[in-house]
Amino acid sequence: MIFKPFEHQELGINHLTNNDEAGLFAGMGLGKTAMTIAALAYHIANGDSKGALVVAPLRVSLFTWRDEIAQWDNFKWMKIVSLRTPEGIAAWEAGEACIYTINYESLFIPKYEMQMVTTKGVTKRKKVQVGDSGILTKLLKGKRASHLPVDTIIWDELSKAKNHKSKRILEFTKYRSKFKRHWGLTGTPAPNSYQDLFAQINLLDGHKRFGRYITHFLQRYFEPVDPYVPAAHRKWQIRGDCAGLIEESIKDMVLTLRSERWLKIPAVEFHDIDVPLPPKAKKLYKKFQRELILLLEDAKVKAVNAAVLVSKLQQFTGGAIYGHELTAIIGTADNRVVTEIHDAKIKALRKLWESEGKEPMIVATKFIHERERILAAIPEAQEFSSDKLDDWNAGKIPMLVAHPASMGHGLNMQHGGSRAVWFTVDYSLEQYEQFNARVARTGQKHISKIFHLLVPDSVDHAALATVERKCATQNGLERTLENIQVLGSI
Repeated sequence: MIFKPFEHQELGINHLTNNDEAGLFAGMGLGKTAMTIAALAYHIANGDSKGALVVAPLRVSLFTWRDEIAQWDNFKWMKIVSLRTPEGIAAWEAGEACIYTINYESLFIPKYEMQMVTTKGVTKRKKVQVGDSGILTKLLKGKRASHLPVDTIIWDELSKAKNHKSKRILEFTKYRSKFKRHWGLTGTPAPNSYQDLFAQINLLDGHKRFGRYITHFLQRYFEPVDPYVPAAHRKWQIRGDCAGLIEESIKDMVLTLRSERWLKIPAVEFHDIDVPLPPKAKKLYKKFQRELILLLEDAKVKAVNAAVLVSKLQQFTGGAIYGHELTAIIGTADNRVVTEIHDAKIKALRKLWESEGKEPMIVATKFIHERERILAAIPEAQEFSSDKLDDWNAGKIPMLVAHPASMGHGLNMQHGGSRAVWFTVDYSLEQYEQFNARVARTGQKHISKIFHLLVPDSVDHAALATVERKCATQNGLERTLENIQVLGSI
């Protein structure tokens, strides 16, 4: 099959072809990978590029790029290898491939050893970082360091590089000058707030637009939520019309393509399903929320801070909670036990599935005990794994259960069903959107339905509200960038 780009893909290909430092912020299903391969193929065919190093999430690095190359006859001449294999390393050394893939986690892997460390006159045995077991330094400092087989680096799912303190990204900046082109692809550029753009844009443009220091970026565009909180612990919010200033500063290097504008995908419906707690469980929930410490029949659960409390409350609404035996030391994972409190959400899940005519569903869980209890209670449900994709898309699996991170980037699941259920809503916008896009994407023939199982007056509603707020921020960014680009082309 010959790759013939759609109108929006031509825009993406031209943007990458014409910009050595470029961000492609394209929604799920628009074909970011195909656009990027086409742009790279153009440069290689014209002698302008030797090849590319692609850094991507693990499954995407192993399968998505390989499968995309194999799908199109006009790209099959491009040899692609994974640097996680001996064959891939050999190809790198020989300069035999066009595309070399690696996952983010393998770039930098800190190596530790126990050492005696003296601090303020007190000597203690402490774990100290002494080296790096990752692949990045080996690739860029080896015998090919002065003559790399690539001149382009592609950051797939660029939002994974949003942490400006990331050691693997900081390590890469030492070698940034070795690459002529820096391309970044993502559908979720601001999964939490505009602050997420700082590290991503800097990775692409080498600090040209936002500067080298996060403090300067924050002071320029943001203001503290509470100015009386010490600087190290401050939370920041966008100041006045500074969102527009940020968008204006990156419009020349970023192309935004929104799925709903370019794709003819059946509508997506969102449904909130109220799941009332049994009276006894509701009383316990309120007590735990109020007092932070809850004594259960066989375990003690302790919430030591706000983040832990939220996690515990989410476990509670799901029906079980991790605790520790009363005789165990609090915080010792080996003694962790699961105390079941109620099965309200499991009953609601089965009722929902049956009311939908037992149409195939994918179910997102946050905690291991949720998945285990669903599998035990609903015999038709199966735990997700990559080798079940074919059966799912063939309509052979009634229900797939997994953590959303394992059922996210790079998976086409729209042929097996159009229902997705959030057993417990996660605070990550990226995971939320990626999971929903497994069914709501190109090729889906039915209306997609996204269900949220929510306990009334609980942390469930707070979690969903947080995700929706993050979504509003990102959508605002994307719409503004797109409007700027449209106006600029008139």
